[in-house]
Amino acid sequence: MMKRAGRMAVLALLVATVMTGCGIGDKPLAGKEPRGQAASPQPGTPGSEPVRGKDLLKQLDRTASRAKEAREITAFLDANLKHADVKTADKMLLRLEQYYDQLLPGVNANFKRILEQPGTAEQLRELGFPLDFHKIQNDDTLKQWLLRQTEGKLALDMSDGDFYWKIDYEAVKKAYASFASDDLKAYLAIRAAESNKTFFDDGRLLIGRGELADRILQAENYLTRYPSGHRRSEIKALYVDYMEQYIHGYRYDAIDESTMKLLPEVKQSYEQLARRHPDTKTAQIVQDYLEEINRNKDVIYHPGKKGESIIGDPKRNIGEFWSGLRGRIDAAFQAMKQQTGGRSDDKAE
Repeated sequence: MMKRAGRMAVLALLVATVMTGCGIGDKPLAGKEPRGQAASPQPGTPGSEPVRGKDLLKQLDRTASRAKEAREITAFLDANLKHADVKTADKMLLRLEQYYDQLLPGVNANFKRILEQPGTAEQLRELGFPLDFHKIQNDDTLKQWLLRQTEGKLALDMSDGDFYWKIDYEAVKKAYASFASDDLKAYLAIRAAESNKTFFDDGRLLIGRGELADRILQAENYLTRYPSGHRRSEIKALYVDYMEQYIHGYRYDAIDESTMKLLPEVKQSYEQLARRHPDTKTAQIVQDYLEEINRNKDVIYHPGKKGESIIGDPKRNIGEFWSGLRGRIDAAFQAMKQQTGGRSDDKAE
């Protein structure tokens, strides 16, 4: 089962465009030239964009090609996003995510070396959460390095006792969402919620089921409103992760082990979602699941084998529902996408 969605987003970024040695003191980040730069359509022709927009994108790419730290790129956005139209602003923010993809592996590799220095990890752990790097004493070099990362809208997080840097989507949203389209505003809001408080880690939900239900519905709303959204595939993946944990993330505090029944409060959360949001795709899936639960009189698992485990395999109809959950989700949103004429390629150039 997945480790955590907060980290999931970061790990997905890290494996996407790993670039070694792009941290402090290393070679500058290699920028990506936008496709189609050789052919420059005239303003007003189909598919063209304002010349100023093209200039901003070229300048952003040049800045990124020389950048050694994320703050160099965010400083450019701070100074120039206000000059961009909405379409150009969207492209600039989408490129910002690409640059983070490239920078984060180097930042985390450098940070790993920093943590190997005696006493550094302990000093950070003593700060507690939320981390306040200004409280670091007797190590100004470490303090300034950490603060520079936050200037680039990165955040330090921890999983399984290990520190790692990730995108601070709350900071990105606060600084840049006002310049973006409604599509990207909605995307940044979803990412910010997960960045602020990851929903799952080490086999355990870190938020209440009510809050998880709200996040599921927020993700569905994005998928429904923006069938051709810039980040549809990423939000679809997050929606699947949310739903899998909501429907069958039962490792802890969901089952009465003496009866193998679903706890009443968990079932009530399903009933409330289905009752309050009956027209959503999520409610339709949850209502189907409730029918299976009711068929078993709330029993989810067979008892485990004595001496081996307390909980055994799921009841047959429950197990079949779980294994078919992704297919249900795909069918629901594919049907919606066809109805709205959404394109199959969700990635923006």
